[in-house]
Amino acid sequence: MNIDVVIGNALTDTSSNENKLLLAELYFLKGRNDKASEYLDLLANDENIQTHPKPELYARWLKNRGLILWNQGKTDQALEFLQQSLANYQEIDGLNQSNIADLLNNIGLVYVRNEPAIAVSYYEKALDIYSESEAENLDKIIQISINTSLAEINQGNQINALRILNEALSKWKRSHEAGLPTEAFIKANIGNVYLATDQLVLANDYLNEARIIYLQNYGQRNSELANVFAQLSELELKSGSYVKSLEFIQKALKANSFEFDATDFTKNPTADDANKLNIQLTLLMRKAIILESFYFGYSLKKSHLELALATIDEADSILENIRAGTTNKKDLLELSDLASELYEDGQRIALQLQKVTLLGTGFLEKAFQYAEISKSSLLKTAVVESEAQSFAGIPAEVLEQEKALSSELAYLNTQISLESEISKLNLLRDQYFQLKQKHQQFIEKLEREYPEYFNLKHKDSFVSLRDIQDKLKNDEAIIEYSMAPKSNQIILYLITKDGLSYHRIYELDDVLRFLRAYRNTLIYNLQGSFQSIAHNLYDYLFPIKLNKDINKLVLIPDGELATIPFEALVKTQNDNSAFYNLDYLVKSFDIHYSYSASLYQSNDNARYGNEALLISPIEFGQGIAMLPASEQESEHFKSWCDQRAMSIESLVKSDATKARFKNSALDEYRFIHLATHGTVDLQSPDLSGVYFKQDDKEPNNNILYVGEIYGLSINAELVVLSACETGLGKINRGEGVMGLGQAFAYSGADNLILSLWKVADESTSLLMQSFYQEELGNETHSFSSGLREAKLSMINSDYSAPYYWAPFILWGK
Repeated sequence: MNIDVVIGNALTDTSSNENKLLLAELYFLKGRNDKASEYLDLLANDENIQTHPKPELYARWLKNRGLILWNQGKTDQALEFLQQSLANYQEIDGLNQSNIADLLNNIGLVYVRNEPAIAVSYYEKALDIYSESEAENLDKIIQISINTSLAEINQGNQINALRILNEALSKWKRSHEAGLPTEAFIKANIGNVYLATDQLVLANDYLNEARIIYLQNYGQRNSELANVFAQLSELELKSGSYVKSLEFIQKALKANSFEFDATDFTKNPTADDANKLNIQLTLLMRKAIILESFYFGYSLKKSHLELALATIDEADSILENIRAGTTNKKDLLELSDLASELYEDGQRIALQLQKVTLLGTGFLEKAFQYAEISKSSLLKTAVVESEAQSFAGIPAEVLEQEKALSSELAYLNTQISLESEISKLNLLRDQYFQLKQKHQQFIEKLEREYPEYFNLKHKDSFVSLRDIQDKLKNDEAIIEYSMAPKSNQIILYLITKDGLSYHRIYELDDVLRFLRAYRNTLIYNLQGSFQSIAHNLYDYLFPIKLNKDINKLVLIPDGELATIPFEALVKTQNDNSAFYNLDYLVKSFDIHYSYSASLYQSNDNARYGNEALLISPIEFGQGIAMLPASEQESEHFKSWCDQRAMSIESLVKSDATKARFKNSALDEYRFIHLATHGTVDLQSPDLSGVYFKQDDKEPNNNILYVGEIYGLSINAELVVLSACETGLGKINRGEGVMGLGQAFAYSGADNLILSLWKVADESTSLLMQSFYQEELGNETHSFSSGLREAKLSMINSDYSAPYYWAPFILWGK
């Protein structure tokens, strides 16, 4: 089939929905995702597409939209469309079952990189259908074999993958003429296996055969050809041929571009000149690594490092384009993981440039910039979005509509995570999908009608080093940690009012071992080994000498560092190992935490109401332990509110239900205190939550889950989560701890007090009482100083062990 001829014929009549869909499919086959998307968008704007007399048309539209999203690297959003397409196909009477099999195969492809075992289960279902008419579906059965080999590769089973690919190639050759794209695809993957196992001669042969076939079929611009050039580039790098490696990566960039044609490796395509943005991003990241390797392996030319850094910046521009066009949370999290790798490379290259540069700190500042923009992208986006809505002149009733849609989406997403019955799950997925499309259309309309909102929402949110330093006090320092697993290091940046320096913490693996031992000694209250472990970890994490004038530390942890209280680290060891006598870091410094230096400075001009909210169920039922001491804690909080003439909504005992909390005017409370139980799900962070009183009207709905908290609208100066393990969650590289704390911060809490392990009821109550007495009773104190003084009081009491006072930490000020 000559695709160009078919496209030309279809273009003569684009009036029907069928022709628009056909054009989208043909452009997709041709590798032109941009053109395919244009025609799918035309169909999306047709309100009749969903109720078309031919229901298959809508199912095909959903399938093709999903495939386009998959090609763009948006795997979770792609799955939403493909699953919806499958549900629609399954409701069509008399449908050819090969349509279902095709879709099952496509869903498997979306899963294959991150969850290969799930991918194989879909391939097997598709194969069962194809095998009913084996002769008719031979090509598709061969394709299933190829796709299964990709799953084997992603599970590290290279020998199995090679066997499957060779069998597929043999079957293909028996039934097809030579030189078709599928043959090239098989050979390219065989070449990839040989490359991964360092069989370079065989890899070179197969990759070049694939290259020739792709060129003959597609010409010089095709993303599959770009992938082959990228593998040939990697092969040359492994062989130590840096110039040839750069030549091939240039060809790869050209193949994935619309217009870029430069063979000179000092040139890069612009961020908007790419067929598949996710492939271009990967290619530019590889090019930067090749240039860095060229520098260390042969040239020692500073210009090669500078070009590598410029390439990182070009990749960063593409990353921002991808991020701006991505609305799915899981896809954004996956993007954050890739971004962390990019910014780790950028830091490493910038710091090497700083090392070989005689004057100035420009490259050091650049390294810090990479570290900073790698932190908490989702949270920064939420802050910018909130500011954009506040200053764009959007009517309050319109914002209320958006909040209602967001809240309903969050609720449905949580229900999907909790549901196990297939029929109910499919119904929830359909409701969620339809509502998500409605929400997306609402946001797009908002951006069109309020251009200032669009401009503010998409502005560069990076805060410069100078801006950060201008807001620091003379006695304050920021210590930002950045994990660098590729080099087994942690990079520490120290920012003071007038200085920036960095330090390398070597042997990341050893640090993490001490970190886990330190957590265990705290959680299990192990006095005997605590001092030694806490001191050794301190030596690792503080390879710096702070100016004697510094008495306040803002710590920006990365990865697992966010799961420990730095306050209980021991600076110097002594013979007296009694807990109260140890040289804790909290005795020297006022300590608090932030998700990033930019976010730390973001709430200086915030405005709050003058009301407070108290949640204290005390008794929970269902076998959940009572919290009797929280009653005294609650009374103390209410008393303080009375002294401040601050009105308070007090939801205690039977009033402390989830419904009462969610229906409160949450954006009007300056302080929110929850004295309750928490639950943490490390595998599915959206299912972490806080407990409320059992509601007779909804007896099984007494947990407020993280997924729902994201949909709340809070404007609180401080939220206190006086509950177990509220500071824990799943660690997502680039975003930090995904759990209750980040959910409340996302929904509008500027400062948070969280706990890092299961806490004792009585000691928690005493700590909270002391905190409110010390901090909130004195307008000149900060939250961090109030919490510090409460901890120091406990160290000098019967609760001197860190187990009692160290779990609660402050994120904010």
